[in-house]
Amino acid sequence: MSETVLPNHLIHFSETSLLKLPSSLYKTCKTYLNQEDIKKIQKAYSFAFYAHAGQKRKDGSDYITHPVAVTEILLELKMDPDSVCSALMHDVLEDCNVQKNNLAKIFGDDVAHIVDGVSKLGKIETKNIADNNANNLQKMALAMANDVRVVLVKLCDRLHNMRTIEYVPRKKQIQKAKETLELYGPLALRVGMQDIRAELEDLSFRCIHPMRAKMLENAVKSSSGGRKKIVEKIRKELKKRLKSNNVEAVAVKGREKNLYSIYSKIKSKHKPFSEILDVYGFRILVDSVDDCYRSLGIIHNYFSPIENKFKDYIAIPKTNGYQALHTSLLALDAFPIEVQIQTRNMWATANMGIAAHWGYKTNDDESKGTELRANKWLSGLVELQKKSSNPSEFADSLKKDLDSEEVYLFSPKGHIYALKTGATPIDFAYEVHTGLGNSIIGCKVNRREAPLNVELESGQTVEIITSSSSVEADPAWLNFIVTSKARSGIRSRLRNQKVSSARKAGKFMLESELQRSGKSLEDYRGGTLKRVLDSIGVTSLNKLLIELGSGKRTGNIVAERFYSGLKIRKDSDNKKIKPVFISDNHIEGVSVVFAKCCHPIYEDPAIAHSDTERGIVIHHQRCKQVAPFISKDPRYIPAKWTKNTKTHIYTAKINIVTVDEIGVLAEIVSVFTKAGINIGQIHTKNIDSTFAAFEMEVDVENQEELKYIMQKLRAKKITSSCTRLINEK
Repeated sequence: MSETVLPNHLIHFSETSLLKLPSSLYKTCKTYLNQEDIKKIQKAYSFAFYAHAGQKRKDGSDYITHPVAVTEILLELKMDPDSVCSALMHDVLEDCNVQKNNLAKIFGDDVAHIVDGVSKLGKIETKNIADNNANNLQKMALAMANDVRVVLVKLCDRLHNMRTIEYVPRKKQIQKAKETLELYGPLALRVGMQDIRAELEDLSFRCIHPMRAKMLENAVKSSSGGRKKIVEKIRKELKKRLKSNNVEAVAVKGREKNLYSIYSKIKSKHKPFSEILDVYGFRILVDSVDDCYRSLGIIHNYFSPIENKFKDYIAIPKTNGYQALHTSLLALDAFPIEVQIQTRNMWATANMGIAAHWGYKTNDDESKGTELRANKWLSGLVELQKKSSNPSEFADSLKKDLDSEEVYLFSPKGHIYALKTGATPIDFAYEVHTGLGNSIIGCKVNRREAPLNVELESGQTVEIITSSSSVEADPAWLNFIVTSKARSGIRSRLRNQKVSSARKAGKFMLESELQRSGKSLEDYRGGTLKRVLDSIGVTSLNKLLIELGSGKRTGNIVAERFYSGLKIRKDSDNKKIKPVFISDNHIEGVSVVFAKCCHPIYEDPAIAHSDTERGIVIHHQRCKQVAPFISKDPRYIPAKWTKNTKTHIYTAKINIVTVDEIGVLAEIVSVFTKAGINIGQIHTKNIDSTFAAFEMEVDVENQEELKYIMQKLRAKKITSSCTRLINEK
């Protein structure tokens, strides 16, 4: 539907011509909205009613019943008028041919933006988010980052769809339910909307596994009889003790686990149903933070606290704004109980999350705190998007970041940071500042040096050690980091490193080729260089070098174009090729790869091979894979070692023939142990009934260390021979 199709009274506001709001909406609106706001909502309802005229839902009802139901959920949360209007019109862009600019003219930019964001989120299809509709997810996330109300409206939309999912074909039901568990449930948790999250999870669970849900529900009901008596007894005792200690206006409630939560714990923790249900949950609601801590002291004095089962989420709130004191105790006849202590405002925020801030005329500090934490995460989506190379990478990172489990860490200055469970010092560094993550070379945990892959625990103090010089990211870091911020930062660095290395490798390859005719890149200037680049079909020398170094072009073919540019003939036979120098495992700033066929080590006579796939590969001079080509192929260049400024470890391959007897391997290994030399791999084989051979890969610093260990091995009585393997003819 276009603007011109809309009745004129909707384009130009008129009180007398608008439709009446359904009574269910009007009654709730009256409880907290003024007449001006209600008129705007009435106009939005009229707009949606006419836009969806003639459209039906799967159950046969008028389509307008769906946006009205979604709006009722938002009104229960006491959301602002723009959110309510957006809920009423959240499908008009997608289903009614209404344009975003039409909505902006009539209802304002905020409403148009929210409706647009909800529409984009509605297009996501998930069997696999990253593969199927990553681009839409990316657009939605950015819309979300600009206005969190996009999430709130969409969560309510999804909640009503899940409540009425029985009218959808079974295949579609499963798809929607899985999508809800994977994306919308975690999103609801991230913005602190616990009640909506719990209902979304339960509805999805019932949809995917109806029989399991029914059996679990029956089991909960059958066990509830005896449980109710115990719960009520403990509840009364808790309330009595608190009131006797002058904690007033207290409410003590039994806390029930939602069905999906029980199922998840049974599945993930491999615990029986009885054990999951035997932990009794209680919630204590008081008026002030002071009363929270007083209540904690009172119940710890009366019941026995369980060791290491206390968490203070008031002093250190969760990322989604959740605040409470959590403790586990043994009550009455040693029944284990879990107790959550909150103020009433904390409890409301835990249920409503960031919606508590957007609630009409809400201005309390706790709601603002929730808003700030949620917005911090949402704003991080923008940075994540900028560093992602494609929508699929972004979607993958976002999905992983929706994990709810957290650890709380301290900087040396005492600042608190919340990270995902399993976070490492690298995750911590990137959380503090991207620049800190980019320069990390080591760390200290609780003032002791620790490896960069150590999993951090709540309460630890983490100090990051940095380098003033440029630090290369290690691709292996991607195997143990857990936060999307660290992952995107490292991926971005690796891409830049790859481009830089490719450019350097490309320059080395081209210079090596040109050197055979006594030329270099310095000989090509101005118009000559431009003519050569034009003939190759590239716009710049930098781009050519990158393509050459990354294997997209071949060095000798490119070199022929450069020879033609100066009208010279390639004459490799008459020119002596100067050797290149290996300095700290680099040649002219390019990292080298050591060939696994011959395992060259420091001080070996070496050959540098320009490989378009792997860059510069170092071979032993006598390796049969390079020896025939040294004088014929310009890609093979003599290499010499310079003095290393850092300690480098090289892998050497040796073959040991010994007498085949019991304990011979242990005796050989002991030689390496005493020398402090690491063994990488061992392959054994029987030569005959008398002798056995051991092929070993060992880590050494240079030829001298290798010769030393081989001498020690030859001195053993059991050793027949000990030789180095370098892939010779």
